[in-house]
Amino acid sequence: MGKDSNKQPSEPGTDPVSAGLALLDDLPQLPAAVIQLLDALSDDATDRHRLARILDQCPSLSAKLVGLANSAYFRRRSPVNSVSDAIFVIGFRTVRSLAVATALQEPFANNRCPAFHPGPFWLHAVLTAHVARELAKKASPLLSLNPDEAYLCGLLHGIGLLALTHLFPDELHPMLRQGRTLPGALAEQLQQRFGATHHGVGAALLKRWHVPELFTCTTAHYANPEYQGSCWMACRLIAVAHDWADRVIHQDTTNTFDQHGLNLLGIKSADSDSVGLRCLEQCEVFKELAEQISGETAQLCDPETVADAAAELKSRLVDSIESLSSLTALTEIDVEDWSEEAVLRSALNVLMANQDMQRCSIFRVEENELLNAVGLDWSEHNAAGSEKPLASAATHRFKVGEGLIGLAAATGEIQHCRDCSADPRFQRTQTNADAGLGSIISVPIRFRDETLGVLNISHPHPNVFDEWDERFLYVFCNLLGQLIKSNRLLRNMEHKIAQRTLELEVALERAESLSVLDGLTGVHNRRYFISNFSTLIEQCARYGHTLALLMIDVDDFKKINDTYGHLEGDRILKAIASILKERARGADIIARFGGEEFIVALQETDCEGANRVADRIQQQIRMLSCGVGEQKRGITTSMGLTCYTKAASMPVKTPEQWIQEADDALYRAKRLGKNRIAVHVADLPKSGR
Repeated sequence: MGKDSNKQPSEPGTDPVSAGLALLDDLPQLPAAVIQLLDALSDDATDRHRLARILDQCPSLSAKLVGLANSAYFRRRSPVNSVSDAIFVIGFRTVRSLAVATALQEPFANNRCPAFHPGPFWLHAVLTAHVARELAKKASPLLSLNPDEAYLCGLLHGIGLLALTHLFPDELHPMLRQGRTLPGALAEQLQQRFGATHHGVGAALLKRWHVPELFTCTTAHYANPEYQGSCWMACRLIAVAHDWADRVIHQDTTNTFDQHGLNLLGIKSADSDSVGLRCLEQCEVFKELAEQISGETAQLCDPETVADAAAELKSRLVDSIESLSSLTALTEIDVEDWSEEAVLRSALNVLMANQDMQRCSIFRVEENELLNAVGLDWSEHNAAGSEKPLASAATHRFKVGEGLIGLAAATGEIQHCRDCSADPRFQRTQTNADAGLGSIISVPIRFRDETLGVLNISHPHPNVFDEWDERFLYVFCNLLGQLIKSNRLLRNMEHKIAQRTLELEVALERAESLSVLDGLTGVHNRRYFISNFSTLIEQCARYGHTLALLMIDVDDFKKINDTYGHLEGDRILKAIASILKERARGADIIARFGGEEFIVALQETDCEGANRVADRIQQQIRMLSCGVGEQKRGITTSMGLTCYTKAASMPVKTPEQWIQEADDALYRAKRLGKNRIAVHVADLPKSGR
């Protein structure tokens, strides 16, 4: 890593340029001598002696200029010894190019990324720059592409990769070691990892160094074919040159130019072919120039190395497909209707179907021990679709911290035993189940900060599993931990729902018992009376007991409410309810039947007894009054009584029939002038009533 291993190039919501600027705070500015040199080269009045005085302030650049002047690039017979003579030989244009390239290379000279090689990088940059300049000469005059500016655009276009490899060598190493990738693949990886591409970071660096806008723009947009800004011609030119240089670097036999890009630039195929041929002829010269800039020999890619990388990439692609298949199948396991054991066994079937292993087991954490919950080997997996039942899990137990499995549970980290015969962490059980094991991986199954169990994977051969397997199994177990936790939450929820349902039923029964009383008077309500009167009728019929029903209605109750108010009316109702409870026996049922109506079921009472009870109740109610002084008035009631003279002649009737008879008698009392009792004797002939 660079200075800060935790530093990220961007925060969420920032654009690539801002991300690049955030990265580049750790990089040095251009040397003062180089800035003076660039300013001097921009001045038409500057001569080589003034340049030489500036270059003397930058020894490394001076040495490179003299070395380049004496190289095969310029084919000098007599050696060049002074900076002034080197400038004369090289020319202002090449001095400017070499000065810029050297200035860009020096901040990144301490390369810490093993997969990044400055030599091939600068060879690619020089090839791109040279081809861009030559193609600019062939482009349509209408595009007005300056060849020297095109050269510098090509030289600068990859600078962002230099910055990233300098700041984040460890992260860039696995990306670059894969070798040549599909167009845009590296940019996508960088965007996913850092939130910015090397194009955006390079543009930000050049902007920070106050390089002209043309170079910043082409660095940012040359890889975007959709770009339509003011610098689109230069961007398309660099894209064509970059693609060609990439083919040459990787020894692609189809090192031709992109015909579509040439058409956009108005360059004929014959002209581009001649440019490509001349550049290939000078390839050794370009390699020497790249070496002067980078200090490293620029080697072209070895086809065998590329082939090996392709084979490894193909193998990783197969591993990726198998891993994705496993993870996809794992997410499809039904945790809603299955038990935990069924979920775990299905997970092992998924793993066995897509990965190379002999046996896999899941050990569940129970207090301070790990119990083998489920296990599966190849023979069981293949028998899963047959009628042969699967073997149950062995009852192996490990203490947390004991052996590979126990260590995985205790530390929360993967324990990889590459060779069971030589690893002291591997502890064999007393059975022969572990015979022939060569490799083992024990992976903790976690949900957040809780360890739920350990997945144990084994293979008969040593050194089978690698870092890829560790990463995959880590993801697999994290997902499995979520499934286990979800299943447990569902099971726990079902238990709680059943428990709460039972509690609710009890509460409803209790509420129902509380709801049988009339809230105002404290006697039972109509609902309770109907339900229990039906039972009372059946009991009297079964045991031959008599039964009478008395219905009571307060006379002119509406006038009482209208004259004295509802509170006074409520007081009268409460007083009548108290009289009824006082006069009733334990087996009798008293209820408020309506607004001012009460009903009383008198058990083991014939007509004569019921009349006496009704008369005493009526007399006691007449003693009640409401109002004071001249407004004072007494309270009277009308009563309807239905009864039998003897139990033997009492048929079984419904509660509704009993109530209807009492109600008819009540209204007869009302019609006869109120304040009286009317009796319906049910077992007398009609004429005798």
